[in-house]
Amino acid sequence: MWKIMKKSMMLVAVVMLLLTFEVQAIDVDFYSDATIQDGDLYDLVRLYDTPPDHTTVDMTGGFVHNLWSYDSSIINMTDGEILTIETRSTSNANISGGNVRSVFTWDHTTTNLYNGGSVFSLGAGVSGTINMMGGNTEYLRAGDFSIVNLFGGTVNIYLNAWDSAIVNIYGYGFDYDPISGNWNGGQLMGFWLDDTPFIIDLAGSGTYSHINLIPEPGSLILCALGALLVRRKK
Repeated sequence: MWKIMKKSMMLVAVVMLLLTFEVQAIDVDFYSDATIQDGDLYDLVRLYDTPPDHTTVDMTGGFVHNLWSYDSSIINMTDGEILTIETRSTSNANISGGNVRSVFTWDHTTTNLYNGGSVFSLGAGVSGTINMMGGNTEYLRAGDFSIVNLFGGTVNIYLNAWDSAIVNIYGYGFDYDPISGNWNGGQLMGFWLDDTPFIIDLAGSGTYSHINLIPEPGSLILCALGALLVRRKK
């Protein structure tokens, strides 16, 4: 009997939460600087510039279902939760905290992921750019003419790249095993520039062909000195 009552109470709580969301969630367009904070609840948020100013919205808490950025607007997220971010027309998203379900970066826009930020699915396409300096993502995807620059962070499930996408990985001690991993693309290991080790599974046999492994400056100097010594010996 208690179990039935407990389940009924939980169901009522969920229904009340959904009703609260339906009542309180609203759409909003920002044309000037603003803050999204604890207690704010939005269904759709759109960011636009008012020339000559660039609209900057700081998200320090709250919940947003969909956030679309336009023009050269900027979203700085340090906390809170967003289900979907879509960046368009040269706008920027900076994520250093909180949780995002999915990010779509395209149309000459840029998404920067830093330590403290978490994105379940991070994707770039149609001339979008992703800079991952830290944080974590489950899925990292790059297609069309997008560019992904990896300086740190964690890719927990896989990296997938196709079409004309370019993935630049900055670090050292790289080791690629084409038969390891769980997604038929091999596995890449190495160290970020801060000496943190990483392991990334690649999805699909063509992903590795899109990757540029860029060694740390010290490694480049050592390679140059080695080539110079070889020439002198000759």
